[in-house]
Amino acid sequence: MKAKRIVFITSLLVLFGICFTVMNRHYDELARYPYVTSENRDIILEHLSNDDINYMISQQLKPEQFLPYIETEGFVLRNTLWYNRAKEVRSASNETIIAFINDFKNHLDYAGLETLLKAYSYDTLRTFYEEENDYIQNADIVNDPASLLTLIDDEETLYTYQPKKLVSVKDVPHVSLVDGKSDIKVLSEVKKPLQKLCSDISKVNNKTCGNLILTAGYISYEDQVPIYESMMLKYGRDDFRRFWDYPGQSEYQLGTLIRFQPVGRESSSVDDELLQPQDNDAKDDKEESEDSKLAEWLADNAYKYGFIIRYPKDKEDVTKKLYQPFTLRYVGKEVAEILYQNHQALNEYHVEIK
Repeated sequence: MKAKRIVFITSLLVLFGICFTVMNRHYDELARYPYVTSENRDIILEHLSNDDINYMISQQLKPEQFLPYIETEGFVLRNTLWYNRAKEVRSASNETIIAFINDFKNHLDYAGLETLLKAYSYDTLRTFYEEENDYIQNADIVNDPASLLTLIDDEETLYTYQPKKLVSVKDVPHVSLVDGKSDIKVLSEVKKPLQKLCSDISKVNNKTCGNLILTAGYISYEDQVPIYESMMLKYGRDDFRRFWDYPGQSEYQLGTLIRFQPVGRESSSVDDELLQPQDNDAKDDKEESEDSKLAEWLADNAYKYGFIIRYPKDKEDVTKKLYQPFTLRYVGKEVAEILYQNHQALNEYHVEIK
């Protein structure tokens, strides 16, 4: 009896082993994947590991999300959503997108990928991440430079960012402080408010644009470099930082910062103009009185056009810049009025909304 029982149990174990082997040979790895078809089965099994397949099933990734990339060198299934998000924002070859995401994913934020890729090309970002910044160690790139309220922290840079919709302001009196440039451009939405402001300020003294001349609007990264080098050589780091910034950190690169200068007192030297306080005492009483009236009008009325005095009086500890009554920043009417009513600098508003 005991022998028969042993034989029976042994037979069951053998049978179980045979059945397990047969079933294992016929196990369908994609049985739990509802999107498998006869057309995509082979390519999925050829290119994806068991771990990948389990991930694909657990995340319910659809074939159309990853099949376009699956045969591209370097494809990583777990980066599928990143690849697709990048391609939606800025189209490029699969090779370019896969290499970019794979190489720099640790520098990126998925939620901020859209704004980042709208502002910078893949080549620009690759160069930025691979090369040392000449001016700021371990700098981060400004994620959303197109925002009207963008501020650049000490450890951030716009790098070579250029706004997409820059327009000339030829109908506003202007002389560019950038050597070799006759044209001044601003962000497209700044042009009409600037024209209106220029027209209305003429009521102060019945002179064209109030006898002010526009000397700065958008200044590219490349054009900031010689300005920086000239001022650093002449004034040193501390003085230069009170009026200007390292290349890539200047708000002039945003296309929303503008600078006026009273007619007749614009300098032929870029660094002299930038580093002379605009409310200096080296004027006769008549000039000083007119300048004061213009500065007062701008302080009281610029917000009506969407502008603020970017570096206002009594806010030097906040802005880290000396008072510049004729340097304006376009932020839109709503924010400009809030700042005016609360007597705040843009830096203070940023603290409140964070």
